[in-house]
Amino acid sequence: MVKVVTDSTGDVPVDIVRRLGIIVLPMIVEVDGVTHQDGVTLTREQFYASLPSYTSFPKTAAASPERFADAYRAAHAAGADGVVSVHIARTISGVCNAAELAASEAADAGIPVRVVDSGSMTMGLGHLVITAAEMAQQGATLDAIVSTLEAMKQRIRILAMADTLKYLRKSGRVSSLTAGIGELLQIKLLIELKQGAITQLDRVRTRGRGVERLIEAVRQTPGAPRCFSIVYTGGDQASDIARIRRELEPIAPIEPPTPVLVTPVIGAHFGPMGLGVVIVNERAHV
Repeated sequence: MVKVVTDSTGDVPVDIVRRLGIIVLPMIVEVDGVTHQDGVTLTREQFYASLPSYTSFPKTAAASPERFADAYRAAHAAGADGVVSVHIARTISGVCNAAELAASEAADAGIPVRVVDSGSMTMGLGHLVITAAEMAQQGATLDAIVSTLEAMKQRIRILAMADTLKYLRKSGRVSSLTAGIGELLQIKLLIELKQGAITQLDRVRTRGRGVERLIEAVRQTPGAPRCFSIVYTGGDQASDIARIRRELEPIAPIEPPTPVLVTPVIGAHFGPMGLGVVIVNERAHV
């Protein structure tokens, strides 16, 4: 039996985590001097409700290698003969590094662990984790699961719109000059994340145009979509989410059917009212 370990940036819905027996390690979020475990001592709803009023910019960090090592040992003690550990893109976070340190220690103890860099985050990572856990339940080998994930991650893209550049500036993701101009003009930034690389797609002046461009970008993405996921970073976005759903449901299923509220670990850097679509294609395209 193979056990699946991931981190909380994968945004896998709780009911799926329980049904598939996935081990989720909470990442660390520090707000106004108080350190929280993502989803344990700080809920997503609490975080986004308070985000505009925090006196200092939230800090985020990976779980320690010791936490990963504990998870691998617990999986082995529960009967797992192997562990696949799937995590947020290495280009974005140090989570894979922590996991690999722990995997090396686990190997010395006779516990085979394979660390997979998803090249993605939120439900881009989440779809990989769910696939791995479903394969594990069906008795797939560690090698077969890793091989499937390595191929599948090439078929995943995230297209997203940042409603404000303020938080990206504070996190160092964009320059102060660029963000200052963007905030003054209320510019919405559209980006793509694919195989660990983040690229800018467009900049628009209004939110309505931003949602329109997001839908256009999703439709223009090469390949035949197997499914979409809608993700967002807090705020009242019901009408925009409904619009995206209307446009995309005729093309491919929305999975999970409910929009996913993104982890604070990502939302702290992207800011509130962010909106995105995760695309899982049937086959790989450049």
